[in-house]
Parts: sequence; C-alpha cells; structure tokens
Amino acid sequence: MTDNAVAAAADQRPSTILNASNRPAIGATFAATVGLVFGPSTFLLFVFGVFVEPLSKTFGWPKPSILFAATIVSLMIMVVSPIQGYLIDRFGARPIVLSSCLAFALGLGGMYFLSSNISSFYIMYGLLPLLAIGLWPVSYLRVVSTWFERRLGLAIGIANGGIGLGAAMLPPILTYIILNGSVQWAYVSLGVIVLLIVLPINALFLFESPEARATRAGAALAPQKNEEFKSLIRTQSFVILTVAFFLLGFVNTGLVTNQISLLIDGGATPQQAAFVQAVFGLAVLVGRFLTGVLLDYVSAKRMMSAVCIGGAAACLLYAMGPAGALVYLCAILIGMVYGAEFDVLSYIIKRSFGLTAFGRIYGTIFAVFQFGAALGATLLPLSRAHYESYAPGLIVYAGALIVSGLLLLMPGKSSR
Repeated sequence: MTDNAVAAAADQRPSTILNASNRPAIGATFAATVGLVFGPSTFLLFVFGVFVEPLSKTFGWPKPSILFAATIVSLMIMVVSPIQGYLIDRFGARPIVLSSCLAFALGLGGMYFLSSNISSFYIMYGLLPLLAIGLWPVSYLRVVSTWFERRLGLAIGIANGGIGLGAAMLPPILTYIILNGSVQWAYVSLGVIVLLIVLPINALFLFESPEARATRAGAALAPQKNEEFKSLIRTQSFVILTVAFFLLGFVNTGLVTNQISLLIDGGATPQQAAFVQAVFGLAVLVGRFLTGVLLDYVSAKRMMSAVCIGGAAACLLYAMGPAGALVYLCAILIGMVYGAEFDVLSYIIKRSFGLTAFGRIYGTIFAVFQFGAALGATLLPLSRAHYESYAPGLIVYAGALIVSGLLLLMPGKSSR
C-alpha cells in the first residue's frame, strides 16, 4: 500500500479517540499514556531530582557528582535514540516496547544493590537508558500517529500527557518511600510498576493501525526509503527544527533535575520542594493535553515559540530568587515548555515528513536534543559551585529559550 493510500485510509478513521467504535485506537492511546507515565523519561529525568538529596545523605556523595548521572543519561539517550528510531521503523514499536519493559524492570531492580562506590551508580545510569531502548516516547508516539489524522494533535497530547502525569504523581510517592524505607527500595518499586503494570497493558493494547502494519509487513527498509530519509534531513525545515530542539535540550535536563535542589537552596524543605515539583508535573500534564488540543487549530511553531518565551521569563524569575507564590508560577511556566515540546515535535514530523521515516527523524532530533541536554545538565551545579548562585546559569538558560523560540519563527517547510 502506498503512503498516499495509507493517508487516504487514515482520513476515513474516526477523527476522535472518544469515539467508542474506535476501540483499538483508544486502547493504543491508553497503553501509550500508561507507558509514558511509568517510563524512562519520567523515572530517569523528570523525577531524578527527588533522588539527589537522599542519595547525598545515604552515601555522602556531593550533589554535583550525583547530577553528573543526568549527563550520562542524556549522552546514552543520544546514542540510543537513532537506534530506537531505526528499530521501530523496521520492526514496529510493539516487540521493541515489550522486550524493553522486562529489561528495564530488571535494571531498576538492580539498583537495590547500590553501594557507596559512586562508579556503580554511574554504570547503572548508563545502562538503564539502553535497557529501556523501546520505552522512550518515539515508540509510543509512532503507534498513536498511525491511528489519527484529523485529531492527531489531541491524540499525541493525551499520550504525551503521561509524562506530565508521572512527574506530578511520583515525587510525593517516592519521597514517602524514601523517608519510610530507603532510596534503594524506591528504585525497586519503580521496577515492580514496570513489570506488573506497564508490561501487561502494553501487551494487551499497544498495536499499530492495520494500514501501518501492512505498509511495513515483512520487508526490510527499502533503499528508496533510506534515500528519502537522507533527503529529508537536508531540508531547511529539518535543520531549523534540529537546532531549536538542541537549545531546548540544553535547558531541559538541567532545569528538571536541579529544580528541587534550587528550591531547597533557597530555603524550602524537601517536602515543600517536592510539592512544587508536583505542581511542575501537573503543568506538564496540562501543557501536553492543552498543546495537543491546540495543535489541531493553531500553528505548532508559533505556539512553541510563545511557550519558550514564557519559560525564559520563569528562568529569569528564578534567577532573582522567587519566593511565595512566584515559585509556583515559575514551575508552571517551565512545565508548559516541557508539556509542549514533544507534542509539537511529533506533530511537525508527522505533518512535514510523514510516517515513512518517523522513527529515524524523531530519533535523530531527539539525539541532538539529548546532546544539548548533556551539555546543559551540569550548568546549574557549576554555576552554584563557582558563583555561589544559580542565577548566572539560569540567565544562560533564559537566553537559550529565547533563541529557540525565534528559530521556530524562521521560514521553512510549514508544519501546517
């Protein structure tokens, strides 16, 4: 079946996931959402900050040394993402996801054996992104994108909202487990969730549309498809999008992993900081859903540009040492950036480049995003160490977000 035939068939599918007759699409979206609630994006990045203080107290490790693990994760994702993209374009998302659930759960269980040797911590944080190779967002977004055309933005927003939901739910829960058990048991608990919840739900409901399976059935990636991928990554639209997301990545991991430490440094208790992080998670959740709804009606790039400016304002407010309700405003504005970025990326890739090379294009941009994250992850700890303040690093982050927002307004192949 040709790509045009697939697109024509897609136009005949129910336009909304709330249509009860479209149960396989509902099931796939539900599985994707659950997978992202309890996936590596949430566990290794969005709630990483919850573990920093307990790890420091338990093992006596300096915070900058602990935060280096976030850089390791970003570097590993940079390596893993293109491989993941190739695998799901070649074999489909389902087998890669299911095998990764088991491997990732076992890896998280292995965190029980953490010792005072920080090298073992680094090794595990280098290994976990690889064990979770099929569980990064592109696998789930590829599946959801095969089911929808007219309500693509809404479907992506609901699925991607899982990361925000996880970021909102897990900090208080993990803080409770750590305070009443240990940091090792918190990691083990995450592994049990993947094994007993994520794996069965994905096994039952995570399927691509029949048209997408027919397009890929039994064939290796054709040479013409490889040539199409090579031509797409040379377009102006791809280059602009990649640079903009490199800058977003530069800010992304550094903010999410340091927000709790930044707040505690400003006088908040760990419980108060965890609550602000939960508000941030709720903002991510709302941002993902709201972005998904709006993507079907407004320009994806203009919307992302506006959200970047809001994030830059939050960084500047944090740099001035916000107190009281301002910390919640900052958390919300930053959460909206996180809520929008990958909804927008998935939407632009589907609309501008199609599904043929969706996994490889997404994986390539995500790898560049993580390269930026690796460079930016240690900026705030270094700023704190050298200037005794997070403010200089936060100002740099604000500048990166402004430039990213401006790049997205540059002319190129439109996502609309």
